[in-house]
Amino acid sequence: MSGNPPSSLTSEDPFESSPQIESERRSRGSRGALGAGAIATCVVSVLLMVTLGLLGPSSTEPVFGPAGKLPPWFWNAHPPDLLVCALVALMLLLGTAAVTAGLVAVRSGWSPSPRALLIGSGFAVAGLLCVPPLGTTDPLNYAAYGRMAALGLDPYRISPWRLAHSGDPIGKLAIAEPWLHLPSVYGPLATATEWAASMVGGTSMLRTVWLLSVLSGIAYVATGALLLRLAGPDPARRVRSQLLWSLNPVLLWNLVAGSHVDVLGAFCVVAAFWALRRSGLTAGLALGAATAIKLTMGVFALPFAWSLRHDWRRLAATASAGILTAAVAFAIAPQVVHNAAQVSGQAVVGSPWPALLRKVLLPVFGTGAAKLTTAMEVTSASVLVILMLVMLPPALDSDITQRAARPALALAAGYLLGTSYVRPWYDAAAWLLLALLVPSWFDLVLLAHTVLMTLTFGPGLPYPLHPHWLTTLIVQIGYRIVPALQALLLLALFVIGIRRIRRKHFDRPRRLLRDMDDQNLPPT
Repeated sequence: MSGNPPSSLTSEDPFESSPQIESERRSRGSRGALGAGAIATCVVSVLLMVTLGLLGPSSTEPVFGPAGKLPPWFWNAHPPDLLVCALVALMLLLGTAAVTAGLVAVRSGWSPSPRALLIGSGFAVAGLLCVPPLGTTDPLNYAAYGRMAALGLDPYRISPWRLAHSGDPIGKLAIAEPWLHLPSVYGPLATATEWAASMVGGTSMLRTVWLLSVLSGIAYVATGALLLRLAGPDPARRVRSQLLWSLNPVLLWNLVAGSHVDVLGAFCVVAAFWALRRSGLTAGLALGAATAIKLTMGVFALPFAWSLRHDWRRLAATASAGILTAAVAFAIAPQVVHNAAQVSGQAVVGSPWPALLRKVLLPVFGTGAAKLTTAMEVTSASVLVILMLVMLPPALDSDITQRAARPALALAAGYLLGTSYVRPWYDAAAWLLLALLVPSWFDLVLLAHTVLMTLTFGPGLPYPLHPHWLTTLIVQIGYRIVPALQALLLLALFVIGIRRIRRKHFDRPRRLLRDMDDQNLPPT
């Protein structure tokens, strides 16, 4: 037989890897290892939360009454404050590492099953529901407000202290600052959930709080499921939505372990985004429900209206449904507007603005500096909104949810970074909006903001710690270190934003004109 031999016999051995193939294998292996490390770190972080809950009442877990045969379960181990603080710090450190590693792995090409991540989130939530709430005393107040409503009292005019003073068993356990002497600042829909939990839980604080925790956990997982639907068919965006929300240990700590009402508002907001593609009426109802849970959620009506500006019929349906829902809600409880306005003027530990007031404005401007500080906060928030709109990457497609999410995130970021009254669980709405958008530098900015604020409010209970130096350390972190870091974060945002604006609107046109001059081309 004559002729050339088959090409397969003259080519390189097909079983021998080329340098390019070997490099790709190593790269794929490193991506997989980084992604697996992110998942493992997340699991350890959640296990630390469950461990903290099982240890029983401590400086991070309030007293909810005796444990029963049904969840939540715990022992009265009386863990020392130093151990609790160390576990909280380790949990937060691992959670931060998990989110960062996951985002880096996805941008490098790691592509796990997003449905598996959502299922993993369900297991994490189930584990956290087996122990009492952690890191906050807010669930005590929720139970107190629900108890008042169940007794026919007005939670918008009566404080938990008055309920405790009456000898009520729920009120006696709701003795916790800083809300002890304040009536409810939450919308009537949130109060309705607290009333329902109280009607079922009766005089058991533990059972009432657990029912509210179950509702928060369901809302958290449902929010992750809707984000997965909104992410579309792109695998990277689907995985990103789950890493930023469903399997985010920092959010699991603040929203599920902390059982904050903000997760209910976040669910209504993401439901409004989901409905925006289908029905303006449903979107308006969902947005009105979010406002009826927490008044500040109503700000998202602005980006919704902006995204619908070319569709007047849907805009009218959305606006009518939203306004009607909110009007009915606040007609039922008009006092909540006054209560929320009173609280919003307070400064919160961890914010840079109180330090600016004490150290700079008061010595220079005297007692009138408080008004100046407020004006500066409003101005900075407005500027941040503008900078965010410039710096955030535009949507990759013309989807209406993408068009609404970008300005919505700008508004949320302006509030969270530009005002003094903010807590880590307030970041919930910003996280779900971030999960709707393409990757950007703001991923790490929001992570830094949430982690710093969580560090400020840890271990969670506003009581003196032992040994005494531990209390001193926590105070220094909250009133000195974190405000300074927050100020640096704010300054960095301003610098980056101004540089990007200059590059986009000044440097690029100048380079274009210079290139045309070099090529002797007429200007267009």
